Amino acid sequence: MVRSIQTETKRVIFARMEPGEDVLETIETVAAEYGIKSGQVTLIGAISGATLGYFHIEANEYRDFTVDEDVEVVSCMGNISTLNGKTMVHAHMIVADEAGKCYGGHLMPGCRVSVTIELVILETADELTRARDEKTGLNLLNIT
Repeated sequence: MVRSIQTETKRVIFARMEPGEDVLETIETVAAEYGIKSGQVTLIGAISGATLGYFHIEANEYRDFTVDEDVEVVSCMGNISTLNGKTMVHAHMIVADEAGKCYGGHLMPGCRVSVTIELVILETADELTRARDEKTGLNLLNIT
């Protein structure tokens, strides 16, 4: 059975990342600067190579791969929540190379801005938390 909650948008934050910044680290920095504990994240722009990941179910671990060229971020969305009081960003990104071939996966550290990234954070009024799920070993949204 699906679990859900209802909340309201508290604030909307717009930020522009500069060349060389790590995308994931910068989202965390912006969230910390504004005291954001929960929200929705979207961004677009360009990066000089992508490090993306996927969860390998049988191995019960995240594995990553690298796209080692300049790529356009055609979509990136995710959320901000807290795990044991610490802010956590969970986002998935799709990037396209110059031929339009797309790669997608979990946003990992190492995605560096090449030109710019335009970030939007919709902060929620209620704090979303994560808790370890014993069945999967993942830190899932704690929606009861």
